[in-house]
Amino acid sequence: MSGDSEHIDILRRGPQAWNAWRRQHPLAIPNLTKIRLSVSERQMGPMNGGPINLASARLRRASLRFATLSGANLEGADLSGADLTDARLDGVNLSNADLTDAILDHADFAGAKLAGLVLCGADLTRARNLTPVQLAEAVGDRLTALPPGLEAPDSWLRGSLDLVEEQAAVAAAAPTTKLEVVKTQSPKPRRVSWLIGGPLQTA
Repeated sequence: MSGDSEHIDILRRGPQAWNAWRRQHPLAIPNLTKIRLSVSERQMGPMNGGPINLASARLRRASLRFATLSGANLEGADLSGADLTDARLDGVNLSNADLTDAILDHADFAGAKLAGLVLCGADLTRARNLTPVQLAEAVGDRLTALPPGLEAPDSWLRGSLDLVEEQAAVAAAAPTTKLEVVKTQSPKPRRVSWLIGGPLQTA
């Protein structure tokens, strides 16, 4: 599934035209899935008419390498699987956004708001300017890779343990459920033998 061609065309006109459209259509949910922007079109910071408003936008698997998104509003945006290599995310509002499995090599998170940001499966080993405070506000899992010197918050570890315990409980309950099903099955039907001398009931 790809993005809405009308939405993509408006974004290509630049941050000012895009923000004006968002103000005119405040209830619209931009569909920019798999968008591929040129190098110049990825410059959406204050120097180029931004910061841009991409709140709640669908940007799954979008190509945003070297994008300038400084100060952008990406609250609630779906960026799962997006390529944000070398992207400037300084001062960006990523609250409640989704960066599951996103590519974030050398992405700059200086001053970014990460409250509720989903980082499950994301590789942050080469991300820049992340702080423990930012990570504590985000949501990660055991597959979230962090830069050297940073550790997963306790809340992430508790979440992973809860998942493991839930899976173990389901596995433990499975045999019992199977036995209960067997017990409720109908008894083996009796066969009738029509030999000489009349019918004979056999098990």
